[in-house]
Amino acid sequence: MTEGPIIHIQIHAATLEDLKEFTDETQPDLGCRATARKRDDGYVVDAYLPELVLETARGARSAGKVSIRTIENATEVGRQRQQEVGEGNRFAARGEIPRGLGRKE
Repeated sequence: MTEGPIIHIQIHAATLEDLKEFTDETQPDLGCRATARKRDDGYVVDAYLPELVLETARGARSAGKVSIRTIENATEVGRQRQQEVGEGNRFAARGEIPRGLGRKE
């Protein structure tokens, strides 16, 4: 169980070493292939953290070397996207091409 909603953040650091130090200390979810993107003023990586863990990460020892920007509440976005999923069986009518999002049965 997570500690509240999952927040999508962007972590910015001047050097890769600062970015690595922060991510090693806070252990955010960087996805299966985390890629730090080079910017004019440093490096940026996207990450996901539970809201309460994010507050703790902001107070980490290495947090002074990075800036954290909140992108979105990923949990809420997921709930909104689930509203787009249809209720019916889109394969029920033979001879018609299914349209929209479906449901695995």
